[in-house]
Amino acid sequence: MPRGGGRPHPGGPPSRPGSRPDGPGRGRTSGTARGTGRTVLPGILLALAVLGPLGCGASPAPSGTEPARTAAVKEQGGQAAPAPSASASAVAAGGFNDTDRGWAQLMTAMDERTLLLLDLVADRASDAELADLARSTTVTHRAELTRLRTILRKTGADGANPHEGHDMKGMVTDDELRTITAKRGTAFDDLSMTYLREHLEQSVLVSRGEQSAGAAAEAKKLAGEVTKRRTEQLAALRPLGG
Repeated sequence: MPRGGGRPHPGGPPSRPGSRPDGPGRGRTSGTARGTGRTVLPGILLALAVLGPLGCGASPAPSGTEPARTAAVKEQGGQAAPAPSASASAVAAGGFNDTDRGWAQLMTAMDERTLLLLDLVADRASDAELADLARSTTVTHRAELTRLRTILRKTGADGANPHEGHDMKGMVTDDELRTITAKRGTAFDDLSMTYLREHLEQSVLVSRGEQSAGAAAEAKKLAGEVTKRRTEQLAALRPLGG
């Protein structure tokens, strides 16, 4: 089997490329740079999960939206603020609130962008196990997208992508696709695992936020399935070096 049958690579997958200056229309998030040079996103992702389509450069969520953030903030090693009032997110017709709509919009955008990466990995990975994981993940992402788009229609979303062109952890960008397309062999595999791992981790983070603060049973059920599936996919990625 290529590359030792999926054994971890020495040192694990590489860090992302270094920080880049903001370009026109990049819509980069606020926050400090990560050690790998890309903007930090947990706070903004949580705000999006709670408040809906704020845009990835939006200000942090007000204190009245804290319930959806509590579990995720603790996962990041921080402390959550006091719980808010029950009226923090108004419930729309059909039982969907702003959290449901914002989560579905963000997950739709993340899945659509990651599918572009998964297609490359399935076709070009030198590790057969990584290619197989990409193919199986493609299947589940496409199934999720069908359900996410149904939820968006029910929330009354207009179909626009409020995250178009945004550069955030967990969202595969055009620059990253160009970078990885130029890689070959183990360098391609390692960088693809870095991108895929970040997507899976951030999907878990925002889906747990939806489970905490969403209103509609349909959306919360899908968020629970996404959390479980992404956790399993992360477990499958780790033995490959991701």
